[in-house]
Amino acid sequence: MNHMLQKLLLSVFVLVCFSAFLNAQERDLAKGTKKFNQYAFVDSQKIFLRVAEEGYESADLFAKLADSFYYNADYDDAAKWYAKLVEKYAQEVTPNQYFRYAQALRAIEDYETSNEMISKYESLAETQGTDYDNSVSISELKSGNAMGTFTVERLSANTVGYSDFAPAYYGEKLLFSSTRDTGNLTRRVHSWNNQPFLDLYVGDIVDQGQLNGVSKFNGSINTEFHESTATLSPDGKTLYFTRNNFTNETYRTDKRNTNKLKLYKATLADDGTFGNVVELPFNTNSFSTAHPAVSPDGKTLYFSSDRDGTYGESDLWKVEITENGFGTVENLGADINTPGRDTFPFVDADGKLYFSTDGRGGLGGLDVYVYDSEKSSISNLGEPVNSPKDDFTFIFDAESGNGYFASNRQNDPLDDDIYTFTREACESTLIVQVIDKNTRKPLNGARVGIRDIDNELLTSGVAEAPDAKFNFDDPDCGADYFARAEMEGYATAEKNVTIPEQSSEVTVVIELEPSIVDIPPDFDLGKLINPIYFDFDKSFIRPDAAVELAKIIEIMKEYPQLRIDVRSHTDSRGIDSYNMALSERRNKSTIEYIVEKGGIDRDRLTGRGYGETQLLNECSNGVPCTEEQHQLNRRSEFIVQDY
Repeated sequence: MNHMLQKLLLSVFVLVCFSAFLNAQERDLAKGTKKFNQYAFVDSQKIFLRVAEEGYESADLFAKLADSFYYNADYDDAAKWYAKLVEKYAQEVTPNQYFRYAQALRAIEDYETSNEMISKYESLAETQGTDYDNSVSISELKSGNAMGTFTVERLSANTVGYSDFAPAYYGEKLLFSSTRDTGNLTRRVHSWNNQPFLDLYVGDIVDQGQLNGVSKFNGSINTEFHESTATLSPDGKTLYFTRNNFTNETYRTDKRNTNKLKLYKATLADDGTFGNVVELPFNTNSFSTAHPAVSPDGKTLYFSSDRDGTYGESDLWKVEITENGFGTVENLGADINTPGRDTFPFVDADGKLYFSTDGRGGLGGLDVYVYDSEKSSISNLGEPVNSPKDDFTFIFDAESGNGYFASNRQNDPLDDDIYTFTREACESTLIVQVIDKNTRKPLNGARVGIRDIDNELLTSGVAEAPDAKFNFDDPDCGADYFARAEMEGYATAEKNVTIPEQSSEVTVVIELEPSIVDIPPDFDLGKLINPIYFDFDKSFIRPDAAVELAKIIEIMKEYPQLRIDVRSHTDSRGIDSYNMALSERRNKSTIEYIVEKGGIDRDRLTGRGYGETQLLNECSNGVPCTEEQHQLNRRSEFIVQDY
């Protein structure tokens, strides 16, 4: 950041340390008439509930049960099964499952647990390398426009060789800090660098954010010491600003003889000037308090300080502004503050908190970040706002898209300049394409719905020919949306998408899987379940295989006339004759399990072992293969017979 602020404002101590979707939509499905219309029939609620009631457990079983309730808007039961999934199979829970669980909890007003699941979702997504927290790599930051399209221009009102920084809105004017030499021969200079002390200046904002008529700020605020980083209350009656510890004409230091920074306020007088300067009550001589920012509603004052409880060199803090003064000072917490310098806060009209820090990597020096409390996300603004040098004192008018910040990117570190910028309007389009998962062909006529993070249906319509596309125009940049597609004869599917901060065309492809509404002859029911695997050279039923066989049992109960031919296979390792005998033993074990555990009539089951005679890959005798390749051949098939 501005080393003038570092070296001038903070004396010796610390130079610049202050320097839901996924909630199911209403479904127009006739209950009880389509048993197997989603995730194939084996995954219907009825079958999975029966499996679960038999005492079988697996992550896959609980997840599909939870999803089936979730997609039917039964959030109480969805939350129950997601809870079982998280409790017993935490290591197998996917980010999306955590997210759906959180949305289900929100729907039943369990907000505390929902937030916990959102945290797990974000943590797990991060470990898998997905950019869920809006953080970006250095190369992405340097590519520009990380948080939108900015056009940046240096103010012509900057003074060469002097520091200009800390812009602040002051009605139709711009208030800022400067060490500029006004030609006053008696002006004091700081003994540390032979430059004048900081004072507040003001200028008229004209075309493209430039300034005219710059002059020293009127009133009794400027003194022989430093005045800097000011902010005007929303009602225009109070000005908060930073000054050296100089109160009532008395210059004070701490025990180490270091003069700290303090916050002061001045009130508007009848003549239009600010005076009656008062030190704020939460200052002390032992630490610095600086760089104020008032919330848009005028109820909260943000600032930077190295007071007790600070996580790093300086932290961001806040305090309530009351009718009688101020409330209790609060640290903004470790989610925002870092071990480095967190400083120069500003809150825009949308409630977004902008600040500078060197504790998050970034491009170098102080970088400008934005904290979005609604998303609980912190993002680096990237170039051209940030640079390898210090970038700080960022302010922004969200309505006009114009703003200012300071940087020493072009000059000596002691020579900060103010830059004006325009953030261009973001105009994006979200395109949803719906295709058949197996054939990859477009599903023209599919129904598409777009919902926001709070499960509000924003728009819906039909995926139109020839490419089965549905357009959602003008989504909010930086917002999260959820797109769902459904079509008769297919399982409903959905995807979440984040719209970039800059103008873009985002395309999301949703793949719908055909539903099985009937069981054709010669169909392998094994395709509808997870593979039935046996350990090498073994024929006993493993626990994971028991769960899958339970699904076969429920299918046979659902269809009493169904007959199945069970076919057991081995891999090629071992003697051919031995493998044939092994497959026979596995076949017998499989059939006996279905009969004894499931209560299925033995006459409905036939089968035999095929040994290694029907391999699925090239892993025959003598061919080197991985364990995974061999495992594919150690399988069971459940072939539907005529019924």
